[in-house]
Amino acid sequence: IHNGLESFDLMPRKEGGFTVGTIAELHRVKGLDVLLRAWREFITKRPQARLVIMGEGEEREHLMTLAQELGITDSVSFKGHVDNARSHLIGFDIFVLPSRSENLPYVVLEAGYAGLPVIASRVGGIPEIITTGENGVLVDPENPAEILSSLLLLADDALLRARLGTALRETISKRFSLEKMTRDTLKAYE
Repeated sequence: IHNGLESFDLMPRKEGGFTVGTIAELHRVKGLDVLLRAWREFITKRPQARLVIMGEGEEREHLMTLAQELGITDSVSFKGHVDNARSHLIGFDIFVLPSRSENLPYVVLEAGYAGLPVIASRVGGIPEIITTGENGVLVDPENPAEILSSLLLLADDALLRARLGTALRETISKRFSLEKMTRDTLKAYE
C-alpha cells in the first residue's frame, strides 16, 4: 500500500525568472552536493537561473561552503526551514531530488501534486512514482552529469516540462491519493 497524499493549497508564484528548487532535510543522503556540482555547469549555460533549497540539517554549512567553492553563491538560495514549504512549490519551474537513498518520499508526491516536472534519483520507492519520459526523469545517484543533462533538456522545453508535470499530477491523483491509501488499508484489514 503506497503512501497517500491529501490535497493542499499552493501559494501564488511571487518571483519571475527560471527557478529550480528542492525541499529536503540537509543531510548527506539527500545528495544536494551532487546537485550543486551539476548546478555549477548549468548556470554557465543559463546564468539567470536560480536554485532554491528549502530545509535544514547538519549539512547546511558544508553545502554553503561547497557553493562558495564552486563559485555559485549568487545563483543559490538556502532558505532554511520554511513553514508549509510545499505550498511554495509553485515557485519552481523544475523540482530536483538527487538522493543517494530514499523510501517513498512525500516531497516527490507533493511536487507532482503541484504539477511540477521532477528530476529524481533512481533509488528506493521513487521509481514506483516516476517513469522517465512519461511523468518525470530518473537519474542515477551520484551523477551530476545526468542531473545537468536533464536540467538542460527541461529548461529548453517548456512543453515537455508541462507534459511531464501534468502526467505526474495525474499519477499522484490516481495512485497516491489519501482516499486510495485509506481504501486499500481498510481492504487489507478485511
